[in-house]
Amino acid sequence: MKPNRSLFQISRIAYAVILLVHLLFLFNAIFNRPAPLTDSGDYLNAAENLYTQGILYSGDLTQPTHPEQFTRRPPLYPVLLGVVSLTGSEIPVFLLQILISMTSIFLVFRIFFQNHTSFQVRPLHVVVATLLLLATPAQFIYANRIMAELLFQLLLVLMVWSVYCYFRYKESTYIWLFNLFLTLGMATKPVLFPFTFFILLISPLLFVRTRRRAFVWALCLPILWLAFYSVRNNYRTDSSQYSSVQTANLVNYNLRYFLMEQEGSDAAAAEVDRLYDACDSAMGYGEKNRCLQQGVKDKVLERPLKYGIFHLKGCLRYFIDPGRFDLVTFFNLEYPDSGGFLQKLNQGGLKGAFRFLKQQGVGMVAILVMIALLKLFKISGFILYLVRDKEQLPFRIFLTLLVGYLAFITGPLGASRFLLPIELLLIGAAVQGWSSLKLKDFKYFRKVG
Repeated sequence: MKPNRSLFQISRIAYAVILLVHLLFLFNAIFNRPAPLTDSGDYLNAAENLYTQGILYSGDLTQPTHPEQFTRRPPLYPVLLGVVSLTGSEIPVFLLQILISMTSIFLVFRIFFQNHTSFQVRPLHVVVATLLLLATPAQFIYANRIMAELLFQLLLVLMVWSVYCYFRYKESTYIWLFNLFLTLGMATKPVLFPFTFFILLISPLLFVRTRRRAFVWALCLPILWLAFYSVRNNYRTDSSQYSSVQTANLVNYNLRYFLMEQEGSDAAAAEVDRLYDACDSAMGYGEKNRCLQQGVKDKVLERPLKYGIFHLKGCLRYFIDPGRFDLVTFFNLEYPDSGGFLQKLNQGGLKGAFRFLKQQGVGMVAILVMIALLKLFKISGFILYLVRDKEQLPFRIFLTLLVGYLAFITGPLGASRFLLPIELLLIGAAVQGWSSLKLKDFKYFRKVG
C-alpha cells in the first residue's frame, strides 16, 4: 500500500502545481492582455451573432455578408462563448478552459498511469509527465485565449479514453460515447471531419468481427450531424462544404508555401492572386470553391514528388515546432521582422529560418531549442510506446491512426498550436514508452564503456 499512497500524494502535488501555473498564465492574460488573434475575433463574432441573431456567422452582420463566413467556424465553441455575452467578460471563459484543461490532464493520467499488466506506475513517472507538461507552454497559453484548442483537446482525449475503456472493459456504452465525442469534435474543429469517414468504414467491420450492434447503431450520431450541418451550409451558402477553412488553407498555406519554397515569395503571391482572380468569376460560391480546389490540385500534380516531400516536412515539423508565435503574442514580446518562422522557413529554407531565429535574442532561442528538444523526447517516447509492448494493441493502433491522421491532415500548417490537442496523449504515451526500456537495452553501450 505504501507505493500507492506515495503515488496518490505525488499526483495531488502534480495537479496542484499544474493548476498554479494555469493561474499564473491567467493573471498574465488579465494584467498584460495578449495581442489579439484573428481567429479569436471570428469566434467572438460567431458567438455574438448566434446569440443575438440566431445565425452562425463569423463576420460582421452590419456589413455585406460573405458566404465563407457562414461555415468558417463550427458551432460548439461559439455556443460555449455565450458565457462572454452573459457576463461581459472573457475571464469566465478562461476559468472554464482551465477546468477543461485540468479535466483532460486527469483523463490522460487515468489512461496511461493506471497499473497495467506490463507497466508498474511509479511516482517518478508522474513527475516526468508533469515536467514535460510544464515545458509545454501552449497548454497554458491557449487556456487563456479565445481559441477552441482546449475544448477540441478535451474531446479528442475523451475519444481516446472511450476507446481505451472499451478495449479494457468490453462494454458497448463506450462505443456510443466515442461516437458522441467524435460528433462534438466535428462540431468544434473541421479538421476532424474527414476522420469520420474512416470511422464509418471501420465500424461495420468491427460489427462483423464482434457482433456488437452498437458499432452500427452509434454511427447515427455522426451521420445525423453531418446530414444536418451539410443541409444547413447548403441553405446558407449554396454549397454543402463542411468548412470554408478547408479551401482557404489549401490555397493560402499549402499552395502558397509550396510555391514559395520552389519559386520564391513573389512568384507564390502572384500565382495565388491569379488563381483567386480566375475563380472569382465563377457563378456561385460552390463553383468558386471547386475552382480553387481544382487549381491547387493542378499545380500540385505538376510536381507531385516535390509536393509530397514538402508535405512530409510539414508533418514532421508538426511534432517539433516549439511555438515561438504562441509565446511572442501571449506575452507581448516584440522582435524585429515579425513575418513568422514558418514563412521564413519556406522562403529561405534552413538558412532563412536560422537568420530569423538569430533576431529573436539568445534567451528566446534557448527556450525554443529546449522546447523543441523535449518535443523530440515526447515523439521518440511515443514511438517506443507503440512498438515496445503488445498490451492493448487495438488501443495503440487507434492512437497511431489518430495521431498520424492529424499530422497528415495538418501537413504544411504544422505548428505548436495544431499539435496541442494531442500533446497530452503524446506525453502520457512517451513516459510509458521510455519507461518500457530495460537495462539490457543498453547492453551495447555498457560493452563499449
